[in-house]
Amino acid sequence: MPLEPRQAESRSLSVSATELFEPLGFEVQGDQYLELTGFSSLDRATATEFSFLGHTRYRETLSSTKVGLIILPSDAAFEVGAWKGWVVTKEPYLLFAKAAGLLVQRRLAKVPQPSLVHTTAVVSPDAVLANGCQVHAHAVIESGAELGMGTVVGAGSFIGEGVRIGAGSWLAPRVVIQASATLGERCIIHAGAVIGADGFGFVADEDKSWVKMPQTGSVHLGDDVEVGANTTIDRGTFSNTQIGNGVKLDNLIQVAHNVEIGDHTAIAGCVGIAGSAKIGRFCQIAGAAGILGHLSIADFTVVGPMTLIQSSITKAGTYVGVFPAMEHRRWAKAAASLRREFPAAKGDTARKGS
Repeated sequence: MPLEPRQAESRSLSVSATELFEPLGFEVQGDQYLELTGFSSLDRATATEFSFLGHTRYRETLSSTKVGLIILPSDAAFEVGAWKGWVVTKEPYLLFAKAAGLLVQRRLAKVPQPSLVHTTAVVSPDAVLANGCQVHAHAVIESGAELGMGTVVGAGSFIGEGVRIGAGSWLAPRVVIQASATLGERCIIHAGAVIGADGFGFVADEDKSWVKMPQTGSVHLGDDVEVGANTTIDRGTFSNTQIGNGVKLDNLIQVAHNVEIGDHTAIAGCVGIAGSAKIGRFCQIAGAAGILGHLSIADFTVVGPMTLIQSSITKAGTYVGVFPAMEHRRWAKAAASLRREFPAAKGDTARKGS
């Protein structure tokens, strides 16, 4: 049985504008009882959907939008348009995200979620499935695993021995959770993600061959963690790899053994994090950045795209280490200028002493 029917059924449910925005601390102006069935962009929204104006440069869209309710920025004046309701805030995009999330939660709460184990799923007799769990086709749940209330395991997923998954978590098809890993409540794991694979632990022998170091630790994910498609989080060599509460990991990220990522840090796609690196809380790591092992990054640090972090960052700030694309001659001049500005770079020092 596929996952989609429950989601499709929920789309027909609606809530009033007041029901949606009052819990978020905002007053709806205009039609407070407008029935809202969804959300979309301004150019696509219908009369029963809500949207937002993120920047005044898009205000020309207001004359043509068919949106039912719009979230407007408080730092600009607008004439009332064809929409029936509106909400004013300093952060329209943030409120839009919160309202969209709340709408989805309310929809799903109104749709009964029966317990379900597909006939082709393989579930160990001593695995524990709480009420409302759904295990879809060809999934495997091994001995001693525990699934919290309302957990969904997608088709073809694998839950290893002794795994513990918190209530309300959702695993897409083809997710692999290896033995002894723990996931907190309300985690979302997208297709192809692997949690608890062996870390890249090899020691060079005298004959230059490689001796594998047993990886005996595990992985711990906190509450409200989201892991993107085809992201891998390796188990610790001895202790655990730790992912804090509210961490958001994009697609195609490599998190090596014994890495620690602090609460509410967000990491974009194709980032590589080497073993035993410690990333603080509320950090933002942009796409394709690289972080070497055994270093630490301070709380609230922002790392730019394709930036290589080679040493610890002890002071929060924004760190960028990549040139934008340009014609080669201009790039060479820019690189030469940078080397003159920072003559003590390690590479230059090594060459001068050689």
